[in-house]
Formats: sequence, structure tokens, C-alpha cells
Amino acid sequence: MNPGEELHDFTRLDDTALLSTREQICAELQRLSPHSTAHAALAARYDANLDELVERARNAWACTS
Repeated sequence: MNPGEELHDFTRLDDTALLSTREQICAELQRLSPHSTAHAALAARYDANLDELVERARNAWACTS
């Protein structure tokens, strides 16, 4: 795994850390200019974080069905 991929590996975080990271990313996105390259890179991390949240919710829902 290269360093860029490691930044997107939210599977290693517990639920609390995952949500905390999402909150931090959101706050930073609001601070950055929407047209900056940093914003685009952080938006990609935010999307990867959402993907992990959705996967965890899907798995939790499947366990209750």
C-alpha cells in the first residue's frame, strides 16, 4: 500500500474514529477554497470515508435481517 492509499484506508478505524475523521475532513473542506487542488484531494477522502460508512451500515443492517 502506498502512502496515498493509506490515507483512504478507513477500514482500519473503529466507528468512533471514522466519524471523528469525517467531522475533521468536513471542517477542513469548509475552510478550503472549493477550487483548490487541496479541496479536491480532501473531497476524495471524504467520499472514501462515506463509502466505508455505507459499507458498515449495510453490514449492520444485514446482521439484523
